[in-house]
Amino acid sequence: MEEWEPIAIPEGVSSAEAAMCEPCAVAVHAVRLSKMRLGDTVAVLGAGPIGLLCMQVARAAGASRVFVSEPAPARAEAARRLGANAVVDPTESDVIERMVELSDGLGPDVVFECAAAKSTLDDALQMVRRSGQVMLVAITWEPTELLPPDWMAREVGFQASFGARPEDWRIALDLIRTGKVTMDPLVSDASFLPLENIQEAFEALCQPSTQLQMVVKHG
Repeated sequence: MEEWEPIAIPEGVSSAEAAMCEPCAVAVHAVRLSKMRLGDTVAVLGAGPIGLLCMQVARAAGASRVFVSEPAPARAEAARRLGANAVVDPTESDVIERMVELSDGLGPDVVFECAAAKSTLDDALQMVRRSGQVMLVAITWEPTELLPPDWMAREVGFQASFGARPEDWRIALDLIRTGKVTMDPLVSDASFLPLENIQEAFEALCQPSTQLQMVVKHG
């Protein structure tokens, strides 16, 4: 269990930033597990906390372009602020067609599915380029319909990613420390809530939300 020993917060990383290390480590784990290579084009479906962190980590790992799909205006704006090359609203345009168009008619090299909406996994498999890869990062609790012949002929790769390993936490802290990953659009004064409000907060999160991140503050 030595590898799971507590990690010291590096100098230059605030307590609020350190509180975000776990979701950042999840994003780090997904990118490290993927087959993304330097210069690849990446799509991220969903601009919640994990999606926004995946976007930044992919950029830090060498993605040349990162396109994001997100219908909620506040989250879409956060993706733009963090440097997304384009943000697509899937309620206003055909997200598959648009992502293929943005990636020079080929489709993204790697698609990170971070939305867990009913159709987004199928969308990811449809938009990724031939021999590209779809990374399932979000956890969906509803049955998801897929029609394999639609993407099997393109020999698409599929990989699930879950949680993080100790080394992912260390890498996440270093990315935060060096400024390659920023928490500014994700965590604001409105993100913090007192411990006594946690039940109400979790009940609210059971419904679709535009909330970027919640941080429980004790004391």
